[in-house]
Amino acid sequence: MSSQEISSQIEGKGSQVLRTFNPELDRKLGGGLRLPALILIEGPNDSGKSALCYQFCYGALMSCFKVCYITTENSIRGLIDSMESLNYEVKKFFLSGKLHIFELHVENLKWDRRVSKMFLSILGNYMKKNPLKVNIFIIDSLTYILTHADEEEVLNFFTCALNIVSEGTSIIITLHDYALPQDLMIRVRSICDTHIMLNVKEVTGKVVRFMKVMKAKGVEKAADSVIGFEVVPSFGFRVIPFSQVRL
Repeated sequence: MSSQEISSQIEGKGSQVLRTFNPELDRKLGGGLRLPALILIEGPNDSGKSALCYQFCYGALMSCFKVCYITTENSIRGLIDSMESLNYEVKKFFLSGKLHIFELHVENLKWDRRVSKMFLSILGNYMKKNPLKVNIFIIDSLTYILTHADEEEVLNFFTCALNIVSEGTSIIITLHDYALPQDLMIRVRSICDTHIMLNVKEVTGKVVRFMKVMKAKGVEKAADSVIGFEVVPSFGFRVIPFSQVRL
């Protein structure tokens, strides 16, 4: 089944909304992200990809969704501590079984095409079986796995993900902007329902992060397609008015 046919089937199903429980961010996102959806968050190093995932994860848990967070860059304890340091109180959800966290990194592993193919197959099969019956999978990040995969394997994985979404389970994936060749990245973006691009710029001597909603499922145009933000300890994700950053 083609990605276009799968997307058409998804559109015909009942949808839900993923709110972040950050009122300003939800307003900027037009009320939240429409689910089920395959969501791609893309950006360079230190652009806030994980912080945005934390916000979506917290919002999902507060909205009574069950979440599986797969991290390739952190430990289970480290992830919980990172989220709690930003005032996302997720430990209670982890202890109650509403939040599941898996580490997907192996020390001293030599990455190559064979290993990448194996990890992509394991990920795809696990999400397809969904033994924990979660509503949302978050993969943060998929960069290290995809960097050594060939084009066919990458496209097969994202088509598999879209098939999973067609059954009602949402998937959020983060990628560094250098993860794939540009022509392949364009094809991956086209497969996804929602695409958010992050960037970092220096504005009047201050480092500011930006997110641009390139496309969003079920929304012709978000309330604000470009959003300035900062990540504040003990507060979390804070939207910055453009009047303050003076672009």
